[in-house]
Amino acid sequence: MDEEEEEVTDLKLQLFHNTVREHIIFLLLIILLYFSSYVVVSRFRRRDRDDLYSNDEDEVLVYRISFWLCTFTLAVAEGAAMLLPVSIASNEVLLLYPNSYYVKWLNSSLIQGLWNHVFLFSNLSLFIFLPFVYLFSESTGFVGHKKGILARVYETFTVFMLMAIIVLVLTAVLSAVFGIEKFQFFWFLNLGSVHLPFLYSCVSFLGVMLMLSK
Repeated sequence: MDEEEEEVTDLKLQLFHNTVREHIIFLLLIILLYFSSYVVVSRFRRRDRDDLYSNDEDEVLVYRISFWLCTFTLAVAEGAAMLLPVSIASNEVLLLYPNSYYVKWLNSSLIQGLWNHVFLFSNLSLFIFLPFVYLFSESTGFVGHKKGILARVYETFTVFMLMAIIVLVLTAVLSAVFGIEKFQFFWFLNLGSVHLPFLYSCVSFLGVMLMLSK
């Protein structure tokens, strides 16, 4: 019994250490990608916008939030672009050095975790962060309300929710037209498993077609 308990304890400790190591690697990667994205965005951003918003504190705050979210979105895009080459390279390294102690951390759990994180943040960037940045930068607040950053947040949230409802309804109709799923009254229950992946595929397809057309 004692040996079995020790084995179970060792397995739990190993699983805990592997989880901590993977999260540390994920954190270091996102910091590195964010830093490189910050350098790229800072290199190509318009310098005259700083002088335009320098006299309005609300505009400065909106511009900074938009800048941070756009930088994070670019970091996610860089991670998505590098994900497949990194996966192939890690698999080749493990095949070349299967018994090496220094490359054992390049396991399937780490690569699967990278794919899951990139897919999650890609959806958040595409459907939440980028629309929020655009609407937030264009918002002025509802008429009749006190001007300020909260008024712009309320307007952005309201417009974003209306657009989200319209896009989701159109996605449900398109999925029913193409035979992906029959249109039902409780169609929103399959939002995460059917409609969002279908919408993500449509947006990705349009992005590829735009790139090929240039």
